[in-house]
Amino acid sequence: MNDWRATPLIHSVCYVRLAVSEPSASARFVSDIFGLQRVADQDGEISFRSDDRFRTVSLGTDSAEGGSIGIEAWDETALEEIGRRLREFGFVVKEATESECRRRYVQSALFAEDASKNRIDLVLRPARSGRRYFPARDAGIVQFHGVGLRTNDHLRDLAFWRALGAEVSDWVGDIAYLRIDELHHRVALYPSQRNGLLYAAFEVEALDQIMQNSYFMQESQIKIVQGPGREAVSRQIFLHVEGPDGLIFSYVNGMAELDDKPRLARQFPLVPSSLCDWGSESKDVPELSAPG
Repeated sequence: MNDWRATPLIHSVCYVRLAVSEPSASARFVSDIFGLQRVADQDGEISFRSDDRFRTVSLGTDSAEGGSIGIEAWDETALEEIGRRLREFGFVVKEATESECRRRYVQSALFAEDASKNRIDLVLRPARSGRRYFPARDAGIVQFHGVGLRTNDHLRDLAFWRALGAEVSDWVGDIAYLRIDELHHRVALYPSQRNGLLYAAFEVEALDQIMQNSYFMQESQIKIVQGPGREAVSRQIFLHVEGPDGLIFSYVNGMAELDDKPRLARQFPLVPSSLCDWGSESKDVPELSAPG
């Protein structure tokens, strides 16, 4: 097991950048419905906050550039080490230009792709905001929590994330839950026929906010793809909702913390109760469902 506490390489999942075909509708969903704070629009992107960071979500229409996931490196030395490891494993790594860093509100960055062609931005010093996070709708969100990614080459993608210092906490079938700090996971890799972001997860204050948002989504006729539910592996309570362009955003709360003692990753069967021990099932998203 990597001693991530002693020699960390990465610190957090700090943002998602998404290419959408309906920016106005998607922006309304993210702010007015889901509950993030809209901030600066720059270079054709619409940005949103969910905590003290300057932005954690950006929407754009540049399908050629596509979306990406921002991973904050610990420091310059860690970023150099990540680049060296990824190149050693055969992954292509590119240094970001000044304008590319400016668009992402970071000081410097390396761009990489995992084996599934998911774009990962490895960044230093993402901008923080001096102003309090204040959304248009009080959904109880306190911070950007993590992501679920689709993978069509899960063994190579696992090698990619291990090069960054992540370790598998648990398995459900071939779904890998990856730990980068004291929490059970910040990144989950879901086997799929395609690549891309499966969901972006945002932590809320308590179970009360999960339930309040569930009722709000039903009243607003927003599709709930799964939940309220609780993951068997992490004990995290969740609610997955879907907006325009198939964007899935999630409210989460209560993930288990792990200590720094060596621990084997547990293997759970790919059955509905492993994905949700409250009995909630997803009927329309293959990656979130399991055979009965």
